[in-house]
Amino acid sequence: MKIQSPPFLYGQQGLQQSQRNLEQANQEVAQMATQTFDRVQPKELDAQQGSIEESLMEARQATRNAQSNAQVIDGSNKAIGSLIDITV
Repeated sequence: MKIQSPPFLYGQQGLQQSQRNLEQANQEVAQMATQTFDRVQPKELDAQQGSIEESLMEARQATRNAQSNAQVIDGSNKAIGSLIDITV
């Protein structure tokens, strides 16, 4: 008997999306960090710093979303385990 749990599936999908978002944010930070700033005017440098900060915040948000989705998966596993214990 295969037991499918919608919360588990939603948590898994959310975890995968969080991973994609984290990879994208990290890539943006890495690209901005490796650019040469000697050709950049001060105003442009400030704009790039803001972008780096935004990307770092997006990375942090993706990490928190991943943690939340992992808790959903854990809760779903515990609920399924309880149901199996009851029916056995």
